Amino acid sequence: MVLNFNVFKKSSPDGKIILYLSKRNIVDHITFIDPVDGVVMLDNSYLKSGKIFGQIVCSFRYGRKEDEVMGLRFQKDMYLASSQIYPPLDTANPVKLTKIQDCLVSKLGSNATPFRFKIPENAPASVTLQDGTTNLADACGVQYYVKIFAGESETDHNRSKSFVAMRIRKIQFAPVMRPLSRHPCTIVRKDFMFSPGQLELEAVLDKQVYTHGENVQVTICIRNNSNKMVKKIKVLIQQIVDIVIFQNGQCRTTIASVETQ
Repeated sequence: MVLNFNVFKKSSPDGKIILYLSKRNIVDHITFIDPVDGVVMLDNSYLKSGKIFGQIVCSFRYGRKEDEVMGLRFQKDMYLASSQIYPPLDTANPVKLTKIQDCLVSKLGSNATPFRFKIPENAPASVTLQDGTTNLADACGVQYYVKIFAGESETDHNRSKSFVAMRIRKIQFAPVMRPLSRHPCTIVRKDFMFSPGQLELEAVLDKQVYTHGENVQVTICIRNNSNKMVKKIKVLIQQIVDIVIFQNGQCRTTIASVETQ
């Protein structure tokens, strides 16, 4: 039987450290989080006398890079996991290899070292706040990296050429919900100062949770008990993000709209 799988690869500037990851989307299933599994291919010089460390870094950028002046930096890095990959410290309990790791180790040979990291349960999901431009290199939000480097300790980052970092994403899917006995519904009413009666609008959705690419069915019922005339109906889907940095803020973005008259 032939196994086909995708592997993400990135090497250090000096070519002595090569990182392989089986996936870059780490899924948070609410009850558990997928581990970060990979393989590191090392040069012979590191196998003889050298230490290789690996880290999971959560980077939070809350300001534009071009606004960083006089030593001010709008970015915080949090190290969520860190360990010595080579030589392994816990030889009594080796990493239980996945199928992809087993194939990579068999193909790459004795210079390949597998590793596994676990992301804490309270770690935030990856978020990118786009400002309307196509440049996402320094976008505000939360990003994750797998860092592999050579050094004497976990804090030794002086060897800039023996360093490799690959970006990953921590994504979260909404849990499967049971069908509701009643569809989500909301009703708004409007009074007019110089006109009798009310204008009532009722909106009903077909379900509560939607995934990407699904159609959102909205049923609208208008009860006009006033002498006003309804000339236009507009339906919007807005994404609302609460941003808490220096003060509470909220960002609203219209992602879909339909209008009728």
